Amino acid sequence: MSQAPSGPVKPASSPDLNNTTVDPEVGLTAVEVADRVSRGLTNDTPDPKSRSYGSIIRANTLTSFNLVIGTMWVLMIIARSPFQDSLFGVVIVVNAAIGTFQEIRAKLTLERLSVLGEARPVVRRGGSDQEVSPKEVVLDDIILLRTGDQIVVDGVVRTTVGMEVDESLLTGEADPVHKHPGDALMSGSFVVAGDGTMQATKIGEASYATQLTAAARTFTVARSELMTSTMRFVRTITWVLIPLGILLFVSQ
Repeated sequence: MSQAPSGPVKPASSPDLNNTTVDPEVGLTAVEVADRVSRGLTNDTPDPKSRSYGSIIRANTLTSFNLVIGTMWVLMIIARSPFQDSLFGVVIVVNAAIGTFQEIRAKLTLERLSVLGEARPVVRRGGSDQEVSPKEVVLDDIILLRTGDQIVVDGVVRTTVGMEVDESLLTGEADPVHKHPGDALMSGSFVVAGDGTMQATKIGEASYATQLTAAARTFTVARSELMTSTMRFVRTITWVLIPLGILLFVSQ
């Protein structure tokens, strides 16, 4: 489970051009793009959507309750107790398998939805326009913006024809913002009118949307009052099971 970040992530106060000016009619050349890719100046960022498979398996199997019940199960097997007396151990396997399966299925579903909803920006390189994935955008890329486009990286407006941007998801401001050449653009906002071009100035983990998403998707366990009471009961039962397990092993 995840919860919203404790405080807002502040956007950059002004765009960072890195002292590089790119002709919006030409864009970067193939050599310049290759140079930036070799230096890692791309919009490729670690996936913050969910936990890894290993952490999911560990979270559903390596628990104190499973440890106690599993130990008792092993001891019962060592003592060669009747088969029906050892059936309680199956609960561990089934419970861990169900929890792991459900969380992995949810992880895969979210990743598929993310791919379907991924924006496909159009960049201008060497005077020609081409559609790329957000991860293929490099620093200083000239990105074409049209009505309905999502802005995938932070940047600065280079040319505009009546372009207005909806930044309500980021700033809470309901009215679209009219943009002029030199104005800053934040990733995560949308073009709602006009068109123009922008130059990418902050990409990857430095972009506003990536920082906001990473903060919002940081995995934290949300504890409700019911869950807290249930876990307290489980811990109590766990401690009671330890001496009972020892007595049961000795009796066998």
